[in-house]
Amino acid sequence: MFKAASIASAAVLAIAGFAAPAMAQSISPAGTSFVLSGTLNLQQSTTVHCDVSLNGTVAADGSSATITGGSFSPGDWQCGLLVSPSGFPWTITPTGGGSITITNIGASSILGSCNGVITTNWNNATSSVTFNGSTIPGSPNQCIITGTLTSTPGLTIS
Repeated sequence: MFKAASIASAAVLAIAGFAAPAMAQSISPAGTSFVLSGTLNLQQSTTVHCDVSLNGTVAADGSSATITGGSFSPGDWQCGLLVSPSGFPWTITPTGGGSITITNIGASSILGSCNGVITTNWNNATSSVTFNGSTIPGSPNQCIITGTLTSTPGLTIS
């Protein structure tokens, strides 16, 4: 009887362990306004090198952040004039293991536009997001983003 009760207890504990919710990822400090800035190379029909500034706010519960607007400026003369960010708001969601998903990220130019969802890397030590050839669906072609943007003030994903 004791052996059967021990086996039943172990089975209940194992099932409870599988049913336990995973620790949610969060962005801190919660409720903070921030600016992501740096340089990006954007490639679609041509490649442009843009200085980027994006404005955002971390949700009050830290579960996500929203990019509400921003601009591209020269680097290359086309940035800001012929190429600009689009599709705001963009939503940043931490996905664990130093990665984030950016939903609704977009750019438009006289040659076409891109908009979609990408997953890329976040570095807590430098408070930055790195795009290593991230691909966004687009028309007439996909867009490829390379470069790094740094958050001011610093943000941490845990």
